[in-house]
Amino acid sequence: MNKFPRSAYVHIPFCHRRCFYCDFAVIPLGNNIETLKGYGSETVKDYLHFLYKEILSIKHKHPLSTIYLGGGTPSILNPQQIKDLIDLFKVNYGIDYGAEITMEVDPASFSQDDLHGFINAGINRFSLGAQSFNNKILKNAGRRHLREDVEQSCSWLNKALDFGLIKSWSLDLIQNLPLSGFKEWKEDLEKTLSFSPPHISIYDLSIETGTVFKKLVDLGKLTLPNEDESFINSESTNSFLKASGYSRYEISNYCLPGHQSRHNRVYWNGLGWWSFGQGSTSSPWGEKLTRPRVSKNYKEWVLKQCEFELDPSLINKDFHYQELDEQIMLGMRLKEGVNIKKLFSEQNWNQKEYEINFLKLLKEWERYIETGLLIKKGNRFFLSDPKGMNLSNQILISMFSWWNKIN
Repeated sequence: MNKFPRSAYVHIPFCHRRCFYCDFAVIPLGNNIETLKGYGSETVKDYLHFLYKEILSIKHKHPLSTIYLGGGTPSILNPQQIKDLIDLFKVNYGIDYGAEITMEVDPASFSQDDLHGFINAGINRFSLGAQSFNNKILKNAGRRHLREDVEQSCSWLNKALDFGLIKSWSLDLIQNLPLSGFKEWKEDLEKTLSFSPPHISIYDLSIETGTVFKKLVDLGKLTLPNEDESFINSESTNSFLKASGYSRYEISNYCLPGHQSRHNRVYWNGLGWWSFGQGSTSSPWGEKLTRPRVSKNYKEWVLKQCEFELDPSLINKDFHYQELDEQIMLGMRLKEGVNIKKLFSEQNWNQKEYEINFLKLLKEWERYIETGLLIKKGNRFFLSDPKGMNLSNQILISMFSWWNKIN
């Protein structure tokens, strides 16, 4: 297998400030007017210079079918900067007709004129980082926007969709934020559904090392929803969205018919992708490469790549499949699950090893099949919805235990 990657992720690391739960590779710029839209910011210009060099360094490439601009807050850039970036791919890689080109935007970081400028630059799908509609919850999480900003952004995006200016848009929420009990979460879901976004991503809050939330937890100063509240929130999410016509096609993602994220399915299906920018991870032919998270180190890395020799993982070669445990983990996130027989057949196992390893995995998963958390249909295994998806970590931990035992 030697397929060229057809997808690219581009990391725009700039934010006005770091949110209290965030451990991403970001560069806070503050709120002064020069950085608000990217105009006149030498930090932004300097980063884009090195980002362009990295994008141009790839020699073996085919036209792209998906591009995803993530962050950070890509909407800190102005429409011309976004256009220059998209044009760079058009000229040097090619972009397929009908390609999905997504851009993350934060409420209060763009105007309606900016939105139209981004669309004219080539963006046809947006991901809106709302996280909540509750002003107290937003403030407590370190977000700079307000409920009114989210509502306004949703209205603009719906108008763009209605007029056929974009193909789709998504709204992001974070479940189980501090101060978000069942009442508050129910209100967030109801407000979300009032705008009928074609796609909704709902992520569970994760307390990461180095974040403000982690420091507050360690000091005993952060109150989070308890286990019962978290479980009720998860159950209500699924029932609310299903009743409104949304399909849960991945553990954290729901959509109306025809609005799945094509780009994200590349990751979950174990296909190859390019990635550019500080702290981002690429896997064009199955071998992962993460760029430096610190700006100075990233720039030095880019220069070395361009002046000497590209990292081996970025050079055209035979596809290296992901480790089996990672393939199963990613595949099990999807509604359709994984075909175990197909994945096993790609391992260098003889028939006896195949049968023994399969039986061992089946034994690990037996209790989950019996309790209805995991469903087996022929050679395909998938999580039940909602219970299996809500308790997916337990099932995946047992799979990792099996993998460690046989290796």
